[in-house]
Amino acid sequence: MTQSLSDKRPGWHWTDYWRSGREEVMTVNTAAGPVTFETRNIWSDWFAAFDTGAVLLDLATGSGQVAGYAAATAEGQGKAFEVVGVDYAEVRPLAGCTLLGGVALEKLPFPASHFDGASSQFGIEYADSRLALAEVSRVLKPGGQALFLVHHADSAITRQTAAQISAYDRVMANGAAVRQARRAFSAHRKGLPSASVQAAEQVFAEAVRRAQDRLEPDPAFDPVRYLVGYLGDLADRVASYEPVSALARIDGFETGNSAWRHRQLCQTRAALDGTGLDGFVQRADRCGLVLADRSEIADQRGDLITWRLTFRKA
Repeated sequence: MTQSLSDKRPGWHWTDYWRSGREEVMTVNTAAGPVTFETRNIWSDWFAAFDTGAVLLDLATGSGQVAGYAAATAEGQGKAFEVVGVDYAEVRPLAGCTLLGGVALEKLPFPASHFDGASSQFGIEYADSRLALAEVSRVLKPGGQALFLVHHADSAITRQTAAQISAYDRVMANGAAVRQARRAFSAHRKGLPSASVQAAEQVFAEAVRRAQDRLEPDPAFDPVRYLVGYLGDLADRVASYEPVSALARIDGFETGNSAWRHRQLCQTRAALDGTGLDGFVQRADRCGLVLADRSEIADQRGDLITWRLTFRKA
């Protein structure tokens, strides 16, 4: 049985994402297909400056991509790092690193002055930055370094994400198509009279048609276009699906949609404009994290992607 949304553990939206096998990379959709923002060199160059024996903390580690870069850098240079990654979501094991799930950045389970360096790739900005930055400062040794790649409010990624959310909400607005899908298959499962079943199927098909009419050729509609196509297939072949199985698939469909939309909204809300970044830096400074560098980074096509921030623990 599919677990209801209300019964899921906190952070389940991200747990499902990492369990799907995704890595923590950012992509921008283009006419030629998605373009990945590659961060390996950024992290490899930064980790290379640490001495052997360094103890490193990766915040909001997700798949452990950045933690893995740290371990690979150490191996490539003949060094030994202790690499620990933490995430609010559940995480999978990663060779050469210790990854801990169920950890809030606002309350790190480590002693003071424990780490030589802290990293975050599109993660710390999702937390309560006042509390999270205080925790980073607490667990860093004096002179410890931190590098954060932070979502930029004007980046190609944030603009793309906002456009996709808008398109999704416009097409799937009140969830009518999903509700009517459930009613149509429930009518079959309950063995209602033929007239009632046909009426439910017709209402479902009409709800899908209305959703299809709201689709536009803009690429921002591509994610929701796929979802409407899935519902359209169900509407066209209701009788060919076993009702209980179809209802379970609809539950999974709705759960996946909820997780996707939640992650997209989190990303747009976490992204920082110039003023937001000023506040972030000021909060860091009050915690004893002194800004060493602040810059904007673009991808290989010249599209703005992220803020790059480096700090030193006073």
